Amino acid sequence: MATDAQADQPARGERRWQDALRSGLRCLAAGLPDEAISVLDEASSLWPDHLPILQSLAAAHLRAGHASDALTVFANILATNPRDAQALHGKGLALHLLEDRENALNAFRYAVTAQPHAWRSLQSIADITPREEERLDAIARAARLLCHLCEDPAVQPILFVRCMNALLDAGRDENAVGFVRQNFARFEDQSTAYACLARACYETGDYRAALEHRQNSLVFSAPGAAKISPRPQFKPDAAIAALLKVFAIFQASGVTPFLAAGTLLGFHRNGGPLVYDRDVDIGVLSSPGTAPDIYRILREDPGLMLARRARPNDQYFALNVDGTGVDVFIYEQREDKLHCGLGSLPGDIAWRFSAFGLKKAVYGGRTWTVPDNPDRYLAETYGPGWRTPDRAFASVLSSPALFSTDPYARAYYALIRAETSRRIGDVEKARRLLQQSPLPVLLPQINEDTA
Repeated sequence: MATDAQADQPARGERRWQDALRSGLRCLAAGLPDEAISVLDEASSLWPDHLPILQSLAAAHLRAGHASDALTVFANILATNPRDAQALHGKGLALHLLEDRENALNAFRYAVTAQPHAWRSLQSIADITPREEERLDAIARAARLLCHLCEDPAVQPILFVRCMNALLDAGRDENAVGFVRQNFARFEDQSTAYACLARACYETGDYRAALEHRQNSLVFSAPGAAKISPRPQFKPDAAIAALLKVFAIFQASGVTPFLAAGTLLGFHRNGGPLVYDRDVDIGVLSSPGTAPDIYRILREDPGLMLARRARPNDQYFALNVDGTGVDVFIYEQREDKLHCGLGSLPGDIAWRFSAFGLKKAVYGGRTWTVPDNPDRYLAETYGPGWRTPDRAFASVLSSPALFSTDPYARAYYALIRAETSRRIGDVEKARRLLQQSPLPVLLPQINEDTA
């Protein structure tokens, strides 16, 4: 006859794997994937075929960058259920990390076949496919699916943010504004809803409304949400590696890129990237009849990923290259000037420069392509004091080259940049950014402190 201790053994075993799973999920939520792997391995040893444990373990390996280990766990799940859409999606992510684009795409495609509501897999298809028709179709389908899912009264509030972003990705900017207004009370809170409405209004060119809604978002933000972690420190060596990688991609397609904006400022003044920079800037010259197809080059390269909102005629592309932000600007010739900007709508942030050619220059022992009169270019971008470091200077706010830019668009950027600086604790930079706004803007805890 079993003793009480023997009868209690299964219950203790169940508690152990449950405790290990909960601990692993807490580690994942805290951004500690390696710690999560340790406890989830223990949970898996206690119940080897338990799907939630395996899914969590695979996710932990992905976040830790262990793509091969993640792929092994996903394969175990799919051996039992080949149509598990979550595992298929994870398999696609792991294969993409392993630089196997075509098989990653096949995994995402199969996930969509297995689960028609797999909007994440559709968005991943859009992110990595080299085929333009498939990219646009996936973006549009993801937006429609998310709109449909948001009709469910029990849907999680975060899905409304995802849906708004998907509508913008699909170029349905007016629909995004209407969606946020219609579902305003269903967002997580008023601050989030106003922030989404601000972004959607900006993308329609209603910069005044965008600024108003962004300020409302800050008014309704919870005091406990004021601080965020500083962005990862800008690494000059990684920045140079990203520059070399993108330069090589362009040059292989017959395009000559050049150091631009803050990156040229750092190299020309200091011999290398600015240590306080946010990203690296690359320029490409374009003239009538000789416009390079930058969009196609970026889309087709397996090592790069376009923003879903990017389109063929864009003049600006934001990339993430091995953890470093890279901004690519197309400088378009118009009569005797060169124009570049962040968007195509009237009033969006744009700059106009004196026409220039290109030349070679040596910085830090490497030869780079730069504007043929870098001093003039930098003076037009940053003003006559460009030789004096000023980490709070923002070319979207104060550049002498700004051209036909709506003051509300500039004020919107001033508020966004100042808010980010305040939330990471850089109050002085936040004040300096607000001072560059062409219009009065209110940022709680900054304006009051200054008054």
